[in-house]
Amino acid sequence: MASYNFFHLLLLVLLFSSHEVEKRCAWGREMANHEEHDTYAVEMKSLTPATTCKGQAKGRGLTLAHRYGPCSPLAANHQSRDSRLILLRDQLRVRSMNILGQSRALPAGNSDEGARLPIHGGSPRAGEFVVTIGLGTPKVVLTLIFDTGSDITWTQCEPCPSCYTQQDPLFDPSKSTTYSKPRCTSSKCTYSIDYADESHSDGYYVQDILTLTPESRWVFIFGCGQNNSHGFGRTAGILGLGGGRTTLIEQTKSEFSRIFCYCIPGRIAKQKTPPLIFDQNYPSFYFVNLVGIALGNQKFSLSSESPAPRTIIDSGTTFTRLPPPIYLAIRTEFANYMSNYPVAEPMSTLLDSCYDLRGQTNVSLPKMVLQFDNTNVSLDPSALVWRESDAQVCLAFMPNQRNNLIIIGNVQQRNLNILYNVQDGKIEFGKGNCGN
Repeated sequence: MASYNFFHLLLLVLLFSSHEVEKRCAWGREMANHEEHDTYAVEMKSLTPATTCKGQAKGRGLTLAHRYGPCSPLAANHQSRDSRLILLRDQLRVRSMNILGQSRALPAGNSDEGARLPIHGGSPRAGEFVVTIGLGTPKVVLTLIFDTGSDITWTQCEPCPSCYTQQDPLFDPSKSTTYSKPRCTSSKCTYSIDYADESHSDGYYVQDILTLTPESRWVFIFGCGQNNSHGFGRTAGILGLGGGRTTLIEQTKSEFSRIFCYCIPGRIAKQKTPPLIFDQNYPSFYFVNLVGIALGNQKFSLSSESPAPRTIIDSGTTFTRLPPPIYLAIRTEFANYMSNYPVAEPMSTLLDSCYDLRGQTNVSLPKMVLQFDNTNVSLDPSALVWRESDAQVCLAFMPNQRNNLIIIGNVQQRNLNILYNVQDGKIEFGKGNCGN
């Protein structure tokens, strides 16, 4: 076991107006100056896991923490991580994202018999980040999984016939002075969320006050879970920021114009803006057009693949998944750059390109650039590898069994500010500076 690594703290900026969100998130509007060489000299100490919670971002946003990091509000998770469990959850999530095209019913308020909303776009067991919010009056403080691949926000509610054990007290709508039923023709607007890993939440929709910060409170429709499977850890449910019609982003669009951003602390040059791509058949996911990947001085074209793979950027997936031929080519090139270091045992059958860096003060890593339409996004050196220990530092990419789908995971989002401007259909990558 080792302490959680790199991105123990993020800042999700959800502010009072879309203008303020854009001002706080406008780091990504200049092109980076490219380095002359194709490698980074990375200090090994920069790969050392964080052990204390310090340097938290200040301001009017929400603080997110990794569930295993020192800033985690889940007390049982402060000390250590289990990479085997992270890998398992990640595989379950990717499996669910590979199953696209499942039918979706209409959300609450559009069905005479109550709405049921099957969601197959994500897996909460892969939810590595959590956020603390408030529901109701008086406010009940709850820790939820943060997920840009889920549409609905839900929490377990009293009375609960079938609930798992959570750290926070259960939300009881009957004790909230601001609770009401959303508009629906049936007695209760019901929901049912079924994930591909067989975890689920069933319940009914309620309307109450959502508190994100002391200054930001909204009337919000969310799910009150009555029958919930295990697999959500000790969290109280899900905070959904996907692209569907029940999402937090959609419900607060009059305030934020469907704009939000999150930040993983660190250093990276400013970047330009590739477009977001929306597919009405898969409204939960944020697609981008990735046309190539550069590693060191080699470029790997994705547009030449037939059919060209589609790309999702996802906060809940840990390791980026690539089509097997592209993954094998990148792994081979990575091995060429790492030929001066001893090979280590693979962490798994998929995380299989690992090196023993014990005794190294610095390590030379190849530069990686994600190539979008007319835009290049340079990744931070720490985004290339997963450090299990100094004796096992691995290429943080995996092959995807689905050849035509790429998923950009949160390891590759390290040290980036990422702004989702859903209203204008663009995504911005910029300099990580969560402390400002």
